Amino acid sequence: MMRIILLLLFPACLFAQGIDFGHGSLAEALGKAKAEDKLVFVDVYTSWCGPCQLMSSRTFPDSSVGAYYNARFINLKIDAEKGEGAEVARRYGVKYYPTLLFLTAEGTLAHKAVGYFGAETFLDLGSQANDPEGNLMALSARYRQGDRNPGLLRRLAELKCAAIDLDAGAMVNDYLKTQSDLSSGENMDFIMEYLDDPYSRGFDFLLKHRAAFESRFSAVKVRDKISWIFEAYLSRHPDLQLGEIQRLLGRMYPDNAEWLASNYRLTYYRQQNDTLNFARAAMDHYARFPSNDADELNEIASLFVQMVDDPAMLEKALEWAQQSVASRETYYNQGTLAQICMKLGRKKQAASAARRAVELARDEGEDASASQALLEKISGK
Repeated sequence: MMRIILLLLFPACLFAQGIDFGHGSLAEALGKAKAEDKLVFVDVYTSWCGPCQLMSSRTFPDSSVGAYYNARFINLKIDAEKGEGAEVARRYGVKYYPTLLFLTAEGTLAHKAVGYFGAETFLDLGSQANDPEGNLMALSARYRQGDRNPGLLRRLAELKCAAIDLDAGAMVNDYLKTQSDLSSGENMDFIMEYLDDPYSRGFDFLLKHRAAFESRFSAVKVRDKISWIFEAYLSRHPDLQLGEIQRLLGRMYPDNAEWLASNYRLTYYRQQNDTLNFARAAMDHYARFPSNDADELNEIASLFVQMVDDPAMLEKALEWAQQSVASRETYYNQGTLAQICMKLGRKKQAASAARRAVELARDEGEDASASQALLEKISGK
């Protein structure tokens, strides 16, 4: 009887397995795919990638995922940082992890997606990849042949965005150009989901009808979308000069463009390690846009202590430190004030501020060692 029970259970054990990944090379997987008339699914991962680990522990072991992928694909895992992984990543433009590749037996990219997928969405992805008329390769071929049907453009834009394809933004713009009414709910959803070009018709529409977008999605989501577009554009154009970035800020944030452009100069020059221009930009910025924020004033004054030796510029930093203390006295802005006074050769004032910093630090249970060291330096100990 026990033997019969085991035989009955054995097929169920087989069915319950997840994806069966091969252990050979990509070339071997392609050869097997050709013999079995299948696509190759390749999980390109790294050992340090959190989403990769989640897919390996949650998605790939799922029995429904295993049943589908084992029947339809030759499955392979490739570490992008070991063996042939670097070459595979280069060949297929892999820059993010996990990248999920679906290849023909000839090694041509049929479909691609990036990021974490749960079991259900991963099954949908496999279905898309296995559709010879609806996968990325098929739709791209129709586009190259001149097909500009709006439905094709929209679907291709969605797939290219999922693959983080370099042409995704252009495809989004191509689709939006076919639409006479961008105010439809469907098109507003599309803009919020996929738009990444701050110089596009879609972005013009977003800014002009911002209130409508905020009503549909919330002010926070619209603000975050605009910030994401700005950061994404900078990421794609790392060589933009300061003037170009300032013009971009003016376009994206017309109501606050002057302050943002001035503030960005500080970030830009600091990133460039251009101390002189950073100091000049800071003095200009706070002359035009005075601040009453104690932390902000202390931070800029502290940066001047570290970066600036010019006495006239240090005098301006002294003003900021004094304003910070007057706004809200803390041990750290008294410490900054002490350091500036010391750098200007005003030992008496430096000692007074340092003693006050030590007193406040001790009252607040904070580390007073920096100000204590300054006091010892002043007294010659």
